[in-house]
Amino acid sequence: DLITAGVWVPIATTLMTDAAIKMAIFSPGIASVLQANYIALDTFLSELASNLLKPSSSSSSTTTQPNNKHADNDATSFNTQDNVDEAELTKLYYQPTITNDTIHSAQTRLYTNPSTIEFNKKWNLPIYYQLRFGEISTRLDKAIEKVQKEGWFVASVFTGTEQVAQSIQQTYGLELPFFMEVYDIMTWLWQLDVFLKPLTHRFLRGAIQLLGRVMMFIKDGVEGKIKFGEVVIRSQSQESGSPRQQQKERLEGESSSLLVPRENKPMVDNSYYWKNQIDAVAAVAWDLTILETFIGNDYVFKILEVMKPQQFNEELSNEQKAAVVEHDELKSLLQDALVESMEGISPIIQEMWNDIIVNILTSKCSTPLSAVKGVAATYRMTNRPPPTQASPFVSVILRPLKEFDDSFSSRTPPQVGSDWKTKVISSVAEKYSKAVSELLETVQRTEEALKNRKSSRRTAAGGMSDGEKVKLQLFLDQNEFCEHVEEAGVDKESIQYLTELVSLTKSAEKLLIS
Repeated sequence: DLITAGVWVPIATTLMTDAAIKMAIFSPGIASVLQANYIALDTFLSELASNLLKPSSSSSSTTTQPNNKHADNDATSFNTQDNVDEAELTKLYYQPTITNDTIHSAQTRLYTNPSTIEFNKKWNLPIYYQLRFGEISTRLDKAIEKVQKEGWFVASVFTGTEQVAQSIQQTYGLELPFFMEVYDIMTWLWQLDVFLKPLTHRFLRGAIQLLGRVMMFIKDGVEGKIKFGEVVIRSQSQESGSPRQQQKERLEGESSSLLVPRENKPMVDNSYYWKNQIDAVAAVAWDLTILETFIGNDYVFKILEVMKPQQFNEELSNEQKAAVVEHDELKSLLQDALVESMEGISPIIQEMWNDIIVNILTSKCSTPLSAVKGVAATYRMTNRPPPTQASPFVSVILRPLKEFDDSFSSRTPPQVGSDWKTKVISSVAEKYSKAVSELLETVQRTEEALKNRKSSRRTAAGGMSDGEKVKLQLFLDQNEFCEHVEEAGVDKESIQYLTELVSLTKSAEKLLIS
């Protein structure tokens, strides 16, 4: 075996025995250099047989015809004799028949040779993976720390170029710099100048661990376990001094913290729970949705792209067929592993929309309902004419929901749909119905108390009692509220408490007709 014993073994022996060469190749101390060394030698070994052995071509005539027909007889005779001698000698050469199977057999012998096995053991690939995993862990930790301090929208944590950021936004629609950084880290693992095929399982595990760390950070924020912002300790001089002076005094204050009790220093608490900021919750949920889609589709193909088999000829050898089968099996395994790692994403997105966002919007939309109680005071003993339009507060009840929907209607996760709007309106309608019911009970008691007294007078403007005016106003308010519900894209018939609200005020409809 000339290729193995005559070419590769001497090279491998030299690389493994020379101390200086061994140190420079196998233990350079720099991850990028080690990766480049491995790729270069692995490529050299994988292509050694095919570069030295070429498939046999069709035989060609070795006899050449003289070109100069006008040469003299002696010269022609001499040239012809040389050609005959060369042709005779060529027949004595050993010319083996080389096929693709021959080349693959030679390559197999290269890989199974004891020198090759020993050579591959020299690579300390687990250490290389630890170095690379340390790099991505550091990047992620810095991103989390900065986001936690400055917030989702302000923190500029993306370490790539502006062009890369724009490309990510245009291709996938990510908005927050934090998720751009997560995307860049996860794809960086599989770049050709980082990835090593023998470490596939480790790199995949690292990507899954990275995703788990991101999900834990978001989940802790959703559950209120971590705060964003910081508590600032400052003195009066820091409030009025220059930025450099403020920094100097801050450092001096930190150095003297052992002498001055912390509780005696003025403190400004800028910390907050980001789950209380509806724009942040919606933006994080949207980028999580994009990340989930990317991992389940494009990310799998990015990994397979760096691991795809070499281009084969039309006739595949058994080893080539096995490589194709292995590639297909790997695709299935990757999808299963990544899908399993994403199981926690969808529940968090559902919680962020159906619980957190719904509660925030319900609270905002319910604030104007406090004006329902004031409807009675508007007409009680004021001699005002009967109402002809809805109260001003009705138009602002669902305004927070409409404004939010206008901003995030195109960024609502598909699995959420429009159920969140139904939940918000249902909760608001419940509170609205309860407030109207309580007011009507109060009006009824008042009317009964005044029934035997002259205070229950009718006005000349419409002949309605104060109680009837209140009921008519509540009916007009309910009508406009139902119109706003329809404008929000929710069927009012599907809201139980809205039906109750309509039934509570329906008796006043005859007052409007009259």
